[in-house]
Amino acid sequence: MVLNEFHKLKAGAKLLLNAKAFLNQDSYYPEEPHKSKWEIFCDQMSFVWKYGDTEKFYFAYGFDRKNMTRKKICNDYIINEAAFLKKIDFHNNHINKKQGRFSGRCIVSDKFYFYLFLKSLGFPTPCILFYTRKGSLLYYDDQSYNNGLIKDILTKDMDAFAKPYGGQLGNGAFTLKVNDSKVFVNDELISQTDKLLQTLASTDYIIQERVIQHPQMNKLCSTSLNTIRVQTIITEDENVIAFRAGVRMGREGSHVDNWAKGGVFVGIDMDTGKLLKTGFIKPPYGTTVTQHPDNGLVFEGFEIPFFNEAVKMAKALHSKLYRIHSVGWDIAITPDGPVFIEGNSLWEISLLQASMGGLKSIEKYFD
Repeated sequence: MVLNEFHKLKAGAKLLLNAKAFLNQDSYYPEEPHKSKWEIFCDQMSFVWKYGDTEKFYFAYGFDRKNMTRKKICNDYIINEAAFLKKIDFHNNHINKKQGRFSGRCIVSDKFYFYLFLKSLGFPTPCILFYTRKGSLLYYDDQSYNNGLIKDILTKDMDAFAKPYGGQLGNGAFTLKVNDSKVFVNDELISQTDKLLQTLASTDYIIQERVIQHPQMNKLCSTSLNTIRVQTIITEDENVIAFRAGVRMGREGSHVDNWAKGGVFVGIDMDTGKLLKTGFIKPPYGTTVTQHPDNGLVFEGFEIPFFNEAVKMAKALHSKLYRIHSVGWDIAITPDGPVFIEGNSLWEISLLQASMGGLKSIEKYFD
């Protein structure tokens, strides 16, 4: 109790000392009537008192709008994200005493395990061509190696995507193509490979075949693999619920679709598989857009191919992973259907709430 009150005091002091940072952000809804700075300050102080901290996504959620009363906010939205992430982490890491289940989180958290698990069950996922670990080649073409040489990677023709084993937010990821001894990184020919080999040896890397996306998905951004996020929960009676979905698209010229890298996130209507009207961009890259900022594609009504199939596959896969409570699935759409890219056991609620409204109704599954 003492620690909880201390945390509230600390959060309140932080708000007072950094009031401008909390109050002077760009609105995601500039066309609507807004609250005064004093009202925004009072909202944040009430969050500190009620939930133990400020809400850093206050403006992304549109709480600065006049019609977003404190009662409506508290009834509709999960606040704050940090506290809810702890709940997600707890449920995905601990024993469910009622059913005696241990966590299966490692299967989605470890990119290599994830690939082997899906491959064994016949779920589509990009083939891992190489796996480097501790500066050596550990896995190559379905074979295990002890202390293989990193340079051997560049002796095989491939069209691939390389990403750090523990990477997040697209950091350290790049496309890698080898054709007749010519090496291309992010589609640019490199004459010297020493720096590339040093990068691959600097941390553990997964190198997997590049996914060719559906022509319809290519319209969203031609240079990145644009993935859909399907969010699922497994209940105590092992019923899998898919409750939200959205699509992430990159900016033209970028090879990743991550929001943290300036990408756009748009919610998907769960019944129709069509995009909603508004896309969300993370500051300082922007706020909201109704069409792609680079290619002009209008979001509203744009249909995601194989969307229903993707949702069904996510639910089916989660039913096999009955030892993990909730997962955010990143799924690519190819001409032949959905392909799992990865599963996220510590998923963010911020984009889902910003683009499609509050998630208070699902909080009961995390009590």
